[in-house]
Amino acid sequence: MTQRPNLEQRIIAQLNAREAEGKDEQIIEAGRILSEIETVDINSAFTKVQSQISEGKKNIQLITILTRVAAVLFIPLLIASSWLLYNKEQNQNHSTTTFVTQEITCPPGMRSHVILPDGSKVWLNSESTIKFRIPFSENIRKVDLVGEAFFDVTKNPKQPFIVKSANVGVKVYGTRFNYKAYQEDKNIEVILEEGSVGLTVPDEGMYSKTRLIPGDHAVIAKENNAVAIKNEKIDKYIAWHTGKLVFENTPMSEVAKMLERWYGVEVIVQDPEIMDYSFTTTFENESLFEVIDLLKISSPIRIKYIPATIGKENNPQTKTKILITKK
Repeated sequence: MTQRPNLEQRIIAQLNAREAEGKDEQIIEAGRILSEIETVDINSAFTKVQSQISEGKKNIQLITILTRVAAVLFIPLLIASSWLLYNKEQNQNHSTTTFVTQEITCPPGMRSHVILPDGSKVWLNSESTIKFRIPFSENIRKVDLVGEAFFDVTKNPKQPFIVKSANVGVKVYGTRFNYKAYQEDKNIEVILEEGSVGLTVPDEGMYSKTRLIPGDHAVIAKENNAVAIKNEKIDKYIAWHTGKLVFENTPMSEVAKMLERWYGVEVIVQDPEIMDYSFTTTFENESLFEVIDLLKISSPIRIKYIPATIGKENNPQTKTKILITKK
């Protein structure tokens, strides 16, 4: 007798359980798993799932694989994708290709490295999400982004690579670039390290197109879609994907925002005068406490650390807070 009913029941039960969880619970679980696995190779992951299925190991091992692969994936989406692959395996004579929308989210205070189905590499910054179709369509490779990501795109002239956020799009011709589009930010930023990209921005009911060259830093205002492009030294904008937090004459307002995303904390600057301070330094693998100590030494400020509070079932009720006041 086939084991398929038992597998269906397990997957459905798993999906129902995840559906009942709130976003915070999902993020906490993803972060816990991410501490064990840093990189997700989607092609290898799904190949492994298919291999296990074809060998008849269709119950506990499938769930185990899905759990281990979920370093930066929301579990329900990965299970849904694997379930479609399982159905495809059971219906080998079916000629229609099944497409799945995959969503990958990086939790607060973390960064992750993802390999897309075409071999392109993506580094996701804290609190960032990308969505894409598996497999990509034959004519286009499209990725939707909220947050910040660094892309190293595999060149394929026959299959353009498109990144979209809100109304702004980037068409890639095989290149390395940074795309920053957090919902709460006033601007969208595109920084090109090498190669070439085409920037598409709404302009009075139509779309204007601009080609960027290496070293270009494009800033697009969300309010009116105005575009400003400056060719400059871009290391400080893209160093985050190599594990470095770079301040280069960076104002306190931006420092606070960067620390919040980098460490998953809440930074509160209580004296407006402090916002005029600027900082130039580079952190690499330093803890939050080390960063705080250096900021205190290098400027006339006081910093108070308030640990996060923990609620039921070890779930955090509040983030860790950093209060900054003037000495």
